[in-house]
Amino acid sequence: MPTIETRFHGTITIDEQDILTVDYEILGFPQERRFVLLPHQPDSPFLYLQSVTTPALAFVCIDPLLRFPEYQLPVEELPKALGEPVDWAILCLCTIGNGHNPSMNLKSPLIFNRGTRHGGQFVLSLPYPLQYPLFPPQGTPSEAPSHAGTHP
Repeated sequence: MPTIETRFHGTITIDEQDILTVDYEILGFPQERRFVLLPHQPDSPFLYLQSVTTPALAFVCIDPLLRFPEYQLPVEELPKALGEPVDWAILCLCTIGNGHNPSMNLKSPLIFNRGTRHGGQFVLSLPYPLQYPLFPPQGTPSEAPSHAGTHP
């Protein structure tokens, strides 16, 4: 089992079967092809998409259904190589700091096949925003079933 350096969890040992392979480039990171999903904290909806080869590279992501229950994908536009939609783990990259309101990118989700562990980032034709607020206005409940889970 390989040992990797991570941005937020230090040195960890991972199982080869937990590695996600990026066949469809994460925009701006063409050389990054292998990642693992790591928990943010116990009971947190956030995950880190940690590069296996670049310790400093970890994206914060979340299942979009947790914050936007009506989120849907244009299945017909996505590669058949991803398999059936029921086998997909769907995550959205989050922007947390830098003086911005916390948001998630609904326009360009990450989609991985849970069985093959292959996937990547896709820019959707639907008019979803690049920055959708992560947290609803106070007093607005946001409970929905998750389709991403902690491991695709």
